[in-house]
Amino acid sequence: MKMPAESFIDLLKAYGDVNPPSMIYREGQDFSDWQQRFQEKIAKLRGALPKRKTPQVETINTVVVENHMRHLLRIQVSEISTLITYLLIPRDLASTESRPGLIVSHGHAKYGIDSVCGVHGMEEEDNNRRAYALEAVRDGYVVLAPAWWGWAGRDGHLDHVGNRDRCNVIQMAASMYGINILDLHIQDGRAAIDVLTSRPEVDDDRIGCIGNSYGGRTAMWLTVFDQRIKACVPAGCMNTFRERSLKLSSCGIQYLPGLLQYGDVPEVFSLIAPRPMQLQAGRHDPLITPVDRDAILKTVQSAYRILNAESNFDYVLHPDGHLLSWGRAASFLKMHL
Repeated sequence: MKMPAESFIDLLKAYGDVNPPSMIYREGQDFSDWQQRFQEKIAKLRGALPKRKTPQVETINTVVVENHMRHLLRIQVSEISTLITYLLIPRDLASTESRPGLIVSHGHAKYGIDSVCGVHGMEEEDNNRRAYALEAVRDGYVVLAPAWWGWAGRDGHLDHVGNRDRCNVIQMAASMYGINILDLHIQDGRAAIDVLTSRPEVDDDRIGCIGNSYGGRTAMWLTVFDQRIKACVPAGCMNTFRERSLKLSSCGIQYLPGLLQYGDVPEVFSLIAPRPMQLQAGRHDPLITPVDRDAILKTVQSAYRILNAESNFDYVLHPDGHLLSWGRAASFLKMHL
């Protein structure tokens, strides 16, 4: 007689083996029809959200930096929540000129938006290589970098978290109300796009989204749910939720509950096609399993090929670790924005 699972990992593996995702694209299906049905299905996985308001923007302070202006903004997102962001504007921008705009998403960086915008931590370890929002504004983009819950600007609750994982703690509390933190971040990100596209310096038809790690994951989700994003560069997130679940290693704010009933990361990335996307992974990224990375790549390449949009997809396997390579992202974004 087969013994029952003794480890929770055994239980998850057995359940997933018996109940594989039911909406994986199969060769011969109408791909556009599959995209529509899968998008509708995962949209139904989203939970309760506060009622959105037309964003009201307050400038908290402005700092003149060598080659750009850095504005700290507070954006009214809903009746009960506000979003802290940095708005970075190149100083060489003419008064009548409009530039491409980038939503830049931070990951589990020590200082959140302060890390990616080069405000704090540049002298620590290799943090200067993580300041991709700073690099973007230096290259002429207008950048809006939203702070996610738990990091600088939105971390007033951390004294209650202690040594526990900041993501898991707030997800556990939110789930009692049927709220998912990723949903809140998608709502925040869409409010950030509202603000970015309203800026006179920004060409609202040239909006991109980039990020590394959780920043790459949110870049993926924001691009799926907001068609205003014309090109994206998700980095450091080419792993599957199936793999993460079996290693008990994902934080609790990466996914929509129940996603693995229908699909996984390859299917979600495939919803972005045919819009331009560059996927980045570090050859020495300890958080990405090569077999899953390569399987994701194969599925996404197939999606772009089916839609005759292969020129809109790029894959970068760079020689570093858990990083976004701005130089490679910059050349891709220049081509598509």
